[in-house]
Formats: sequence, structure tokens, C-alpha cells
Amino acid sequence: MATQTSHRTQTENETALLARIKVLETRERLLSNLIDSARDAVLEMGIDGLITNWNDSAERMLGWSASEAIGRRMSDLIVPHHHRSAHEAGFAMHLKTGVTRTINRLLEIEALHRDGSLVAIELSIFTINMEGRRSFGAFIRDISSRRGAEKALRLSEERYKAVVEHVDEGMIVIKDERIAYSNARAAEIAGMTLEDMQKVGFLHRVHPDDHELVLTRQRRRLAGEDVPSRYEVRLLLPDGVIRWLGISVTAVPWDGTQALLIFYSDISERKSLESKLRETLEQREVILENSLVGIAFLTHAGKFRWSNGALSRIFGLAQGAREPAEWSSLLGPGGTESSVQVGIASVVHDGLAFQCDVQSRRPDGSDFWVTVSGKAVSVLDKSQGSVWAVMDITHRKELEAALARASSEREAIYNSALVGISFNVNRQIHWVNDKYEEMTGYTRDELVGTSSRILYADDSTYEADWRVTRAALVRDGVYIDERQFYRRNGEGFWVQLAGRCVHGRSIESGVIWTLLDVTERKRAEDNIRAALAREKELNDLRSRFVSMTSHEFRTPLAAILSAAELVRDFGDRMPQEERDEILGSIGVGVKRMTGMLDRVLLIGQVEAEMLDFRPQPIDVRALCAEIADDARALQVDKRCEVLTRLSTDCTKGLFDAKLLRHILSNLLSNAIKYSPPAGKVTFSCSVHEGRTVFRVENAGIGIPAEEIPHLFQSFQRASNVGDIPGTGLGLAIVKKCVELHGGFIDVNSEPGKLTCFTVTL
Repeated sequence: MATQTSHRTQTENETALLARIKVLETRERLLSNLIDSARDAVLEMGIDGLITNWNDSAERMLGWSASEAIGRRMSDLIVPHHHRSAHEAGFAMHLKTGVTRTINRLLEIEALHRDGSLVAIELSIFTINMEGRRSFGAFIRDISSRRGAEKALRLSEERYKAVVEHVDEGMIVIKDERIAYSNARAAEIAGMTLEDMQKVGFLHRVHPDDHELVLTRQRRRLAGEDVPSRYEVRLLLPDGVIRWLGISVTAVPWDGTQALLIFYSDISERKSLESKLRETLEQREVILENSLVGIAFLTHAGKFRWSNGALSRIFGLAQGAREPAEWSSLLGPGGTESSVQVGIASVVHDGLAFQCDVQSRRPDGSDFWVTVSGKAVSVLDKSQGSVWAVMDITHRKELEAALARASSEREAIYNSALVGISFNVNRQIHWVNDKYEEMTGYTRDELVGTSSRILYADDSTYEADWRVTRAALVRDGVYIDERQFYRRNGEGFWVQLAGRCVHGRSIESGVIWTLLDVTERKRAEDNIRAALAREKELNDLRSRFVSMTSHEFRTPLAAILSAAELVRDFGDRMPQEERDEILGSIGVGVKRMTGMLDRVLLIGQVEAEMLDFRPQPIDVRALCAEIADDARALQVDKRCEVLTRLSTDCTKGLFDAKLLRHILSNLLSNAIKYSPPAGKVTFSCSVHEGRTVFRVENAGIGIPAEEIPHLFQSFQRASNVGDIPGTGLGLAIVKKCVELHGGFIDVNSEPGKLTCFTVTL
């Protein structure tokens, strides 16, 4: 029977212990779900800088899952690159000296998201001392949507686990205030041998402060009074260690008299855990009560089980007033109640997470906005209810409304501007107006989110321009220049570009750019410059032409004048042959001047596009022979031999005799003029595939290859002509005359060896 009683007592002890453990586990789940349902990110970091805890909100806010984040350095994960060295230095200094400027303060900074973007956050760091272990916790709230306005601080708590161990129980029988029986486990727990247990009194190891409690209850129980059968006492071990025992006592007959049967187990670790748990819970209660976020724990029916002070403050409840029994009583008019009730149902019945913005009304009649989010404590056990977080977002809503109005007005103004406007951050286009779209040919969807590189022809120009632009913005905060961009269709256009940093000289804050299309102005400037250059060139050419023409006219005029004076003064004494020769030289000079006048008139007609073209049937071979004879006769010093190769099939042709004469005589004249003394000039005419081909060759100074493309321009002469006279008009007229005949002219030249002009008509 004693054994049965022992087993029953043991079972009762285990049942009670399990019940207590379940209460602790329920409390733990409640706190854990409170953390997970909070909208704020909660992190824990050890003194080695490694992340040890990372809640769901941290994953949503910063992009890293708990499995990816835990075990990594917090500075590598979320601290922006340009702050990491300062963060690590401050952290090391704090560990070394205990001095810090960040712990237990509310900070507004930027955190690094997994995708590389920066997230504006509100940060609160605190220290955690648990079981002799020191770590750091942090609450992080995303305040990206409104800087300067408070946003709810999402609570998160470190998951903790209370471990309660099952221990074997000791059993003793006390009779006449002495230990009549003890098992081995009882002696082990008391730190004694079995022999010692039976020799000394049962109070030998009981803490002196608990002696009176144990004796009083023993005597009253033996006297038949109703006293608690289960309680806790302390043992004081020889080394000064205090060990807690959980005791279960019952009166039993022993050797014909009443004795006490006591089962006890070592609950020191449980007592230590309970103490730490109470301390942790007290800390969590303080955190929850001082949170800016209202937190409520609802039953599965939607009734309040618990709420913090922030919830009362948000809904304007009187200080000290209890929360209402029904959640719906806090909701204002306008149909918001039904949306939250639907959300509660989805959380309670389906275990789904829920979040929505709700407009409500306080008891004083003021309207306000809150964000309501909830999560079931347990998806499997719906009876455990749900945890809800409430955050006042009235100010944010007001800011959003004001921003919407301002944005609408700004859009209307900017889109009416006659200049293209864009807002760029880190060379990424964030916004453009209508004129910007029109100027570039891209749509707003194609531009927004794209690098400004889209307007440049190549990467090197883009980077070179940015170096200049960045230096000016950092130095002055503004930049103005004229720059060429390219439209979507590849067309280039010029703009007057002006940029200004949003904040001072900080390009990281963004730059507003304005683009004024100055393409037409640049084109007009280019045309004016080209016209001025052409006018200057023409003036230079005219000056040269006048100078050369004057020289060309003076030479034959001087010869004519000299010949005339000779005939006048000495004609009656000259032999007839000499007089005829002098008169012949006068004729040659007149003919030479007539040719020059013809060329001047021709170039005037060419420039005025009034050159007369009258083709008629002519004897080509006879005309070529006549032109060759004239060329020979015009050589005063007979310096060159003119050879002709006139094919017999060059008989008849439909040409303008005057223009053809000019073409051939000019080519022959040039060939003679630029040939060395005693040189040879070959003039040929043939018919090839129905076309008449004229060719003039000489072995003279030749023409530089790079100057051949410009040879047929007015007043253009080769650079190697030296002091050989000429006007630079002849070949320009030749080309025009050839084109009027529907033909073409080719040049093949090797300086110092051979030059050949081929005319095909």
C-alpha cells in the first residue's frame, strides 16, 4: 500500500509539474507570438557581433530570412557600407569601456536592405543580461513612408525557453522526529549517505529559516489537522549551496504508530528557471507597457484577454480604465468594424495573418486612423486566441493627404513647363515631366527607374561627363552646361542643362535637372560659323584670283604694248618677216587675253548656273586637231612637244563645240604648263562602247593624292605648283562642262611621274 501511495504521490507531483510547465509554455507562446505579430523588426546580437535572433518582421523589412541572417555579422548584413567602420569602432569601444552613444536611445538612421537599397528606420538598442550571458537587442521600425513622423515600433522579443527537468524523487519516513527510512535517491539529493540519513535528525540538512515551518506542519498533520500536503523547503548543503526541494507529505502507519511519508525531488533548477522567467517576464511586461504600439491578446471569441497601456492611449480610454470586453466597441462608424471583424474571423478560424488601416473615433469625438494587424497564437489550437497590434497612423494619413495634394499641384505645374524636368538619385531617373518625355522620345515608364545613361551615345562620354558634373555639384551644388543627348530614335539634340542638388551640395539626396532644347540655336550657330568660314574662304580666293588675274593680264598686255611700240617706232625700217612676227605675237597675246576673259565669264556663268549648253553635230577629229595646233602655237618658248592620237572613228558627235573646246584646251594648257622643258604631252581621242573618250597625259610634277578630291573646286590649286602662274578656275569650269554633257572626268596621278586626265562623254 505504501508503494501505491508513493506512486500516486509521484504521479500527482508529475501532474502538477507538467501543469506548471504547460502554464510556462503557454506564456512563452503568448510572448513569442506577440513578438512575431508585431510590425517592428527585432534583432539580438551577441558581443561577438553575430546575429542570434531575427523575427519575421525583420525578414519582411530587410529582406533576409532568419536562416540567412542568424550567425552573420550584423554590420555586414544591415549597416550601410559607409557606416560600417564607424559602427564596428563604436561597438568595440563599448565592449572595452562600456561607453556608448547609441544604447537606450531612439535613433533615426538608414539600414541596408538585401537588394542593396537603403531603408529609413527608427532604431532602439538595449542590453540583455540573462544567465550570466550578455547580448544586445534592437527594435527596428521602418519609417521610410514618413520621415519626421513617428511610426509604430514593432516589438520583438527574444525567444526564450524555460526548461524544467523531471527528476527522480527521494523518499523518507519520519517517526518521532527522526528518519526511520530513506532511499538512496533521498540521500543523494541531501548530499548524505544512507547511514548518516538514519543517524541524524531529519532537520539536519533543512535550511534554518525553514525549520519552524517543517516542524509546525509535521506536528499539526500528526495531530490530524488539515495542513497542505505539498510545499517547498530549502536544504543547506555543507558547501553553502542551497538546494530547493518539492515535498509531498502524507501520514502513514509505521511500526504501529503514525509516521510521515515524504516524497521529495530536487527542484533547484526549476526554482532557478522560475526566478529567471519571472525576471524575463517582468522585463517583457515593462517593454510591452512602454511600447508605442498598442498590443492586445484576444480570446477565440474576439474578447479582450489582455492589453497594454499603449492601446488605451491610442483609443483615448481614460487612465486606469479597463479595456472593453468587445474589440468592436473600440471601432468607429463607417463600416470599419465589419472589415476588422472579417479579419478577426480569418485569424481565429483560418490562422491567417491580417492587416488593414481603420478609421475610428475616440470618446471625445475626434477621428483618427490606426493600422490593425493580427495573428493567431497557434494555428493548430484555435482556442488560444490571437495577438493584435495597433498603431496610430493619423499623422501619416494627414501627411499622405497633404502630399497627394502637393504632388497633384506640382505635377500640373511641372507638366506645363516648357523645359524638360527630371529628378535623379544616384544617376537613376525617379521622375520626369511631360516635356522631358516629348524631348527624349521615351515614355515615362521607359525612363523612370532607368539610368541617365539612356540619353548618351556611349559609356565613355557618359562617365567623362559625370566626372565633370559631379565635381561641380559637390563643389557648388549646381551645374550648368550645354550638352548633346540622343533621342529614342537615335537622333541627337542639344540642350542647355541645369542641375541643382535637393539638399545643399549632397548629390546623394538627389538632383533636379532641367533641359532646354537649343538644337535649332546650335544649328543656326553652326550655319553662321560655316557661312562665315565660307565667306572668308571666298574672300581669300577672290583676292588670290584678282592678284593672279592681274598678273595674267599684265603679261600679254606688256607684250602687246611692247610689240605695238616696236611697230610704231621702227616698223618702216623692219623687214617684213620681223614685222609679221611682231604682229603675230600681238595676235597671240590678244588671243590669250580673250581666253582668260572667256574663263572669267564662264566661271561667272557656272556660279550663277547660267552656263549655256547647245549641243550640235560636229567633226570631233577636226576639232581635236585644231585645239592641238592652237596649244602648240601658244607656246612661246616651244617647251613641250604635243603628240596627238586621234582615232579614225572619232568623226561625228553631238557636242557643244564651245564647251568641248574649253574642256580640251584647258587640259592641254595645264599639261603643257606643268611639264618640264622638252617634255611630251599626249592628246588622244577614241570611241569605247558608244562613248567618246578624250585623254591628256604628261610626265610633269603630278598632283598629291590627298588633294585630288578637291581639285575641281573653284580657285583650288595643288600645293606643289610653286610659282607657276594660274587662277585655279580652269578645272572647275571643265568639270561643269563635262557634267552638262552627261559625262564624267577621272584623274590618275603619280607625283613626278605621270598625270592623266580622262574625259568620257
